[in-house]
Amino acid sequence: MFGKRKGISTFIATLLLMVLAVSAGVVIYAYTMGYMGGFGGTDTLGAISLDEASMTSTQITAYIRNIGKTDVKIVTSYVDGTLCTTPPAGVPSTTISEGSVSTITITANAAGTPGKTYQVKLVCEDNTQLSFNVKCG
Repeated sequence: MFGKRKGISTFIATLLLMVLAVSAGVVIYAYTMGYMGGFGGTDTLGAISLDEASMTSTQITAYIRNIGKTDVKIVTSYVDGTLCTTPPAGVPSTTISEGSVSTITITANAAGTPGKTYQVKLVCEDNTQLSFNVKCG
């Protein structure tokens, strides 16, 4: 009775299951990438880099280049994890135009030790960040 019934071969069945699994994976990938991409918003983030930095006993001078596609506004700085005054009180924040270099002067809260290396972190208004090390000279 069962000997005369025919079905699809195991090779074809395996091939169909593989095609279904791959297509389901592609659909899930496309859905999640579209869903996750919506969290970032449509604003273009900035990108900044350090050209050069030097430090005296209480001031750090850094030349910052805007390598992004939008203007960036530096609003906060940290030296060794301690919040500093950048820019000094009463002076507006430093905005760096696209493709230009700006000189940033950071006033440290305490005098630096000659020969010691300090970690500096700059934070922009759009949360673009730049970290670098500078040696007190």
